[in-house]
Amino acid sequence: MRILRKPHPAAMFLAWFLMVFLVLFPKGGVKLGGLPLTWGYMALAFTTPVLLVVRIVAFPFRLPIRAWLALLMLLPIQLLCVYSVVFFGLVEASFAVSTLSAFFFLPWIFLLVYPPFLASIDGDRLALYFRRCILFAALWGIFLFFWHPLTGHFIEIPLLTVNSDDAGQLETTKHIARGLFLKLISTYNNGNLYGVDTLILLPLYDYFEPSRWRRYAVKLALLLTLSRTVWAGMVVFEAMPLLLLLLRQASTFPRLHLGQARRRVMALVVTVAMIFAALAFNSSNLSFLLDPTFGNRLGLLSDFFNGSLLPTHGLFGFSEILYGSAVREFGYAGLIAFTLLMLSPLLLLFVDHAKLSPIRRAALKGLVLYSILAGVDGGFNFIPTMAFYWFAYMVFLFGWPRPHAALALAQVSPRRSPPNPFAEAAL
Repeated sequence: MRILRKPHPAAMFLAWFLMVFLVLFPKGGVKLGGLPLTWGYMALAFTTPVLLVVRIVAFPFRLPIRAWLALLMLLPIQLLCVYSVVFFGLVEASFAVSTLSAFFFLPWIFLLVYPPFLASIDGDRLALYFRRCILFAALWGIFLFFWHPLTGHFIEIPLLTVNSDDAGQLETTKHIARGLFLKLISTYNNGNLYGVDTLILLPLYDYFEPSRWRRYAVKLALLLTLSRTVWAGMVVFEAMPLLLLLLRQASTFPRLHLGQARRRVMALVVTVAMIFAALAFNSSNLSFLLDPTFGNRLGLLSDFFNGSLLPTHGLFGFSEILYGSAVREFGYAGLIAFTLLMLSPLLLLFVDHAKLSPIRRAALKGLVLYSILAGVDGGFNFIPTMAFYWFAYMVFLFGWPRPHAALALAQVSPRRSPPNPFAEAAL
């Protein structure tokens, strides 16, 4: 009988700390020469070297084939980054460091270093941390949304809810104005960023959260971002299960067995209705939704038509439309490489024929949702977007840690234990 590891106090503390300072307080920290040093990212930076040594010494370096393929599909964009840096250097240090983190350090941390240690984490407690941090961020955002019109200012806690250098500047530097009510920003200091980042994790949150009112509270917070990008993401989020349901019935068309389609359609209709209600609430109209300038992003579309084959300048960063930014930064080779990365979770389904668990399916939904939002406003270079993306990717590849009770049961009676999500990796 295989001896399974129990939750380790150090692993549980790090899991709690990262949840609190990536999900709940992602902007808490200081700045060094314009580069934000947040508590969550510094925890990643300081603990990863130690965990890497332990990972190399204590664990066999074996991964499931889907993990190797994911890393392989990441390689082209990494090579283009290296090409750009070696031949042209860095254009703007802070954004270049963010780009390198997104394509190198964060995926290596979440896909190579962390997976063996998931067996040392109690999955139930991790899910509790996850649910509470997302809920508290939503509730704080809702509170501030109504507090600001009444008082004319936000409640800020430097080093925690805002970076110490951003204190007192939220209204003037974060582009959150929407008339009487400013965008809901929570502790993310930006409505679009909060919305896009939360949408990556929303399918997992919906899976873990049993309380209906708490799920609705998070969706209300997303609605109050007053962001067209986030609203579009909410519509896509509700439409994806319906679309998948229809695709599964394609082989029997015109005979359809839609089952829960009525509930899916109702959720989609309610979401659209709430968006129109939010428009009326903030004295906006359809012209806001049908803005021909795409929120002043129309000029960014020119990036698609002015590219070279390979990078021709130093590494900078990505603007809102990530696919166009890939052309600007790395040429048309960059567009192909970045698109490959965004499609990689779906492409893995063609080679990994194992049935997806509900948790892995939820993580996949978040990844696909981000690949769609990346065509409008991906928040790529801003903390904590890509940490969320690679966390969801890790869950998609390796599953969620087992609950402590499941570990104990497996040690007593392995025949009754649930499937081990790390069995293929021999972790």
